[in-house]
Order: sequence, then structure tokens, then C-alpha cells
Amino acid sequence: MSISNILNWFGKRGVEVYDYDSDYQIKNIGNIVIPEKLTSKNAFLLSNSVPEIFFPIDFYADRISKLIFIIENKSGREVASSELNRLISDEINPLFSFSDLVYNYVFSLLSDGNAINYLQVPSLYKTISPNTIERWDVLQPNLVEIGEHANINILNISSLKELIKKAQYLQGSGLRQDLQIDRLRIHNVGMKRRGNSVIFSEGLLWKANKSIDTLLAVYSARYNVYANNGAAGYLAHKATANTNSDLEAVIAGANKREQILKDINERNGITGRRNLWGVSGVPIEFVKTLATINELMPFEETLEDSIKIASVFQIPPVLVPRKDQSTYDNQENAERNVWENGLLSMAATVCQNLTKMFGITGNVKIGFDASNVSSLTQNESTNQDLIAKQLTNLEKMKQLNPEIDINQVITEIFNNYGKY
Repeated sequence: MSISNILNWFGKRGVEVYDYDSDYQIKNIGNIVIPEKLTSKNAFLLSNSVPEIFFPIDFYADRISKLIFIIENKSGREVASSELNRLISDEINPLFSFSDLVYNYVFSLLSDGNAINYLQVPSLYKTISPNTIERWDVLQPNLVEIGEHANINILNISSLKELIKKAQYLQGSGLRQDLQIDRLRIHNVGMKRRGNSVIFSEGLLWKANKSIDTLLAVYSARYNVYANNGAAGYLAHKATANTNSDLEAVIAGANKREQILKDINERNGITGRRNLWGVSGVPIEFVKTLATINELMPFEETLEDSIKIASVFQIPPVLVPRKDQSTYDNQENAERNVWENGLLSMAATVCQNLTKMFGITGNVKIGFDASNVSSLTQNESTNQDLIAKQLTNLEKMKQLNPEIDINQVITEIFNNYGKY
């Protein structure tokens, strides 16, 4: 039995025979499309596919999502028995934990510039309130289509639904689901609107759009070097007086420059199952044709762009991933600074937005406890010393002037004690 018959025999019995040749069709190499620049439509996808853009956004989303979220009173103390705890529990969505939802919320807000939320209530209820909300979803922004009313003065509207004509959500299977406009809650970051919208903002990535565009150009150049460079070199006829004219005659006579280039890239290159070398049928010398990564020096440019993108989120260069990573102590200090200067305020904004979105009013709100953040707890001994000094100073002031009321200050110290 021949080899081909044996392979066919296995194939008929349901055993998959791997066809290496078909899987390495050279014509498929080099077909990856790399965007030329940042746009409102591709910001979310770029954030999920380009590491230098993903890093600072994930840095915020991951750390904020791992905080302990609580229902707290005006004094900042947790109300453990509140029925509102249901809203910040895993019961609020059957597909994602509350931590996952916060991650998705922050990631969408910082990458796309907008977090598109959808609240659902049982069919028996017509109004959305903390008591009726049964589900919270963070919609993937690139899958949401919203038609806006034109010629509406935004200074005269009282709700978001006055701006929206129609809203749809596209699912992976191609299914389009109409969204109820009164259940949409769209949160923005930044004041600047998109050119064709009064609802959606451009987002923080646009603060670094030049660096992102340069980064995309570098990725495109690097990819072309590897995938579309053809042979690394040729063994060709050594230059003589008639060589050039002979070569020109061959090319002109064939009149197939595109076919020649296609043939070179299909047969030769440094990826897939292509040939690294080309061979000519005439007397030879080596002619280098392959551009090298070192000549383009893209890695220095990539790091520079990464640093600039991270700076938009107040992340210092020491935390940006690189091959010559800094010392552990430096990273810890830098991350503590990011928490104090950026992450804590962003977490507070998330809590404020969620409190308003769920319709929570009165003496309670959604808050967070950062006591599980290791880079912040390292300052605990310093904070303890500071509190002790504050209390000592207050006692001395009381002795100097018995009429001074220090109880309010002591109460504030007590309420904030151990939070972060």
C-alpha cells in the first residue's frame, strides 16, 4: 500500500491527518492588517491587542477591581447589614463577578473613553431603583450602536434618553438586540466629545495619540521586516558590463514585476516554511537584500512610546515593562505613588458613578476599603506615628485652652483610621 493510500485509509476512519503544506500556504503570510492610527472605533480593540496600550489601562482596571467594595455611611464606616450589599455582590450578574464588572467598567472607561452600562429589572417593575435592579452589565463599547438625535441643544436636555434615537447591541453570533434607552447609563472620562457625537467622549488615550500612531507604525514596520522581506539575499551574477542590461531585458521581456515580487515573497523569507536563501541560475556573488531590525531600531522607539502612553495615567517610567527592569524597591515606591496620585482618586470616581447609577441616596453610598493593598499598608507605621502626634498635639492644645472643642477632630481621625 502506498503512503498516499495509507493516509487516505486513516482519513476515512475519522483520524485527522495534518497537512503541513496546506497550513503553510505562503500566500497567507503577511495578510495581518495593522491600523495606521488611533480612532474612536478602534481604541478599545487596540487596548486589548497592543501590549504598550494594554499595560496602563490594565494596571488601573486590575488594581481597582481587587479593592474591597462596601456600602458605607457618611462617616465612612461599613454598613454590613444593608440590603444594598446585593448590588455589589456576585448576584448582580450571572456571567461576571462584581470584581469582573468593575474591571470591565474601568477598562472600557479608560480605553474607549466611555463605560456603557445596562441595568435590568424584572418585568413586573417599570422603574429602576436600588430595590428593583436585578442585573448590571458593562457592554463592550465596540459592539454598541447608538443613533443620536440631531440638532438638539444639550444645555436644554434633562436626561440622556432625549439624545438617543435607537440603541442596539451586537453579539458574536451576529444577533442584534435592541436596548431599552431608559436602562442605558453612559459614563465618560474627559470633556472632549467625539467629532460625530455629543454623548461619547474621546477618552484619555487621545492625550497620547501621536505616540500611539508612531507605535502602530513601528509595529507595522517590524511585521513587514519579518513577513514581507523576501529572501535574505541572493546568489547572483557578479556585476559585469552587460549584467544590468541583461537583467533589465529579462524583467522587461517578462513584463511581470508583480508576479516576480509575489514569487519572491511566497518562496523566500524568514517566517513559515519559506527559503532563507534565493539561488540564481547565473554566475554568482552574494547580494544582501534583507532589512534588519537593528537598522530600524524599533525597540527604543517602542519603549519611548510606552512611557509616554503610561504617563497619561500618571504611571512613571520605572513601572513600564522593559528588559532592564528596575529594582524591586524602586517599583514598590513608584506603585505607592501611583496609588496615592491616581488609583485612589479613580477608585473614588468609580464609587461615585456606581452610587449614582444604582440610584443610591440618603445617608449611604458605595465606598471601598484599600486595607488589602500591600503598597499602601507599608506606610502603616508612619501613619500610626502621625496619628499619635496629632492626638498628643490636640491634648496639649486642650491644656492650653480648655474651651477648645477637639472632639470633632478626634472623630474625624477615628472615622478615617485604618482605611488607607
